[in-house]
Amino acid sequence: MRDNITLEHQIDGLTSQCRKLVERNQELEERLGYVEMVVAKLLVALREGGVIVPAGSMPGSPEYEF
Repeated sequence: MRDNITLEHQIDGLTSQCRKLVERNQELEERLGYVEMVVAKLLVALREGGVIVPAGSMPGSPEYEF
C-alpha cells in the first residue's frame, strides 16, 4: 500500500512539472511571436524609409544593402 502512495506522489509531482513546462512553453511562444512582429515592422519601416534598398538599385550589390 505504501508503494502505491509513493507512486501516486511521484505521478502527481511529474504531472505538476509537465504542466509548468507547458505553461512556460506557451509564454515563450507568445514572446517569440511578439519579437517576430516587431522585427518585421522594423524591417518594413527601414525599407520604406530608404535605409534598406533593393539590390537592383546598385550594380553588384547583395540582395539588400544597409
